[in-house]
Amino acid sequence: MRRVLLAALVVSLASPAAAQAHRVRLAAPAQFDIAVAQVRYAVPHGPRPALRLALAGPTGLDYVAVALPRHQPRHAVVALVAVVNRRPRGSQAPDLAQVLLSTRPTRAMRAPTVTEATNILAATPGSAPPACALGSLVASDLRFALRAGTPPPGFGARSTIVHALAAACGRAVPAAFLQAVAPPAPKLPYPPLPSPCPPCPPYPPVPPSKPRIVCPVPAPTACPEPA
Repeated sequence: MRRVLLAALVVSLASPAAAQAHRVRLAAPAQFDIAVAQVRYAVPHGPRPALRLALAGPTGLDYVAVALPRHQPRHAVVALVAVVNRRPRGSQAPDLAQVLLSTRPTRAMRAPTVTEATNILAATPGSAPPACALGSLVASDLRFALRAGTPPPGFGARSTIVHALAAACGRAVPAAFLQAVAPPAPKLPYPPLPSPCPPCPPYPPVPPSKPRIVCPVPAPTACPEPA
């Protein structure tokens, strides 16, 4: 009996704690705007765990993209999230208040720290979010993890995150990306021009002592009658 109890105790101590899923809540952006967030797990010791991410709620008309930097910070594992409001102009559909994600590391970890910048295209410049410490990124610096919804035309998940983070950090953003996120309002058509006055009919000769009739320019809708 003692051997059985001892063996059970050894197995219990050697088995790692079950990994726990964490719920991440992100504030959704307004129409034609973006939110970008960093989900950061502290890894004070031991190997860096892998991270599984999934949607935990509806996304509505928003586009959600998630990726992980290939070069992670020391003692941490980080995921980057971009949310783009893709509600078309004129749509009366309500905007979501938040987007929910589920994260699950492959070993037991404390809940992550989530930092976010919302409505970064309309907001006045403020303090740079912590994700700016990752430096200037390109799409190849990220490893794709998740996407949902319709992306901005011409941009995939990783490029959307890269440009969203650049905008939040006050760096240059391509004009094509800004127009894809917030397309300009269509120009109203000009009103049709009035039909030109037909040529004046031939009038009988007028003596030099009398004034001559000349069609005005631009011509009115009706030609003047001879005096």
